[in-house]
Amino acid sequence: MSEEKEIQDIKKPTDTQSHPGAHHNKLLITWKAPDFIPHQKGAKWFIIAGILMLLIITYAIYTGSATMAIVFIVLAGTYYLTRNQAPKIIDIKITELGIFVGTKFYPYNTINSFWIVYHPPFVRTLNLKLSNKTCSRIVIQLDAQNPVEVRKVLAKEIPEIEGGKESTTEVITRMLRL
Repeated sequence: MSEEKEIQDIKKPTDTQSHPGAHHNKLLITWKAPDFIPHQKGAKWFIIAGILMLLIITYAIYTGSATMAIVFIVLAGTYYLTRNQAPKIIDIKITELGIFVGTKFYPYNTINSFWIVYHPPFVRTLNLKLSNKTCSRIVIQLDAQNPVEVRKVLAKEIPEIEGGKESTTEVITRMLRL
């Protein structure tokens, strides 16, 4: 079997496939995607970031704000530890009753709307606006999944925000390669 055929089989499940233990919850589309897109950072990026951190920490010490200095040291360390790892590959499953993102299930009645931002090769995301106040938005990487197919399935269940865009934070994060 060719690789292209295998990929199509993964992305277009048959009517008999379903999520384990949920026989009434037919699987409509499935794909695998990274939980985040890693940005390539060269030596120049690390040098500039290091100088910027040193300036901020020096300023904090100069102004007598030890707390600020500690916060930025912890922030830099946390960023380095979390973003220096390879992204996890997660399973995305769109079913008749909702969307699985890894092991987390979002029923359609908890999703207020969706929009797709598709500007390859930089941005290929499915965005969900949730009714949950603590986590109001989820960004799911589409990776190689056909966005038209995803849109067609989701538009039957939840309203689409046409022309939806990336948040300002996401644009800045991508441009600064954070």
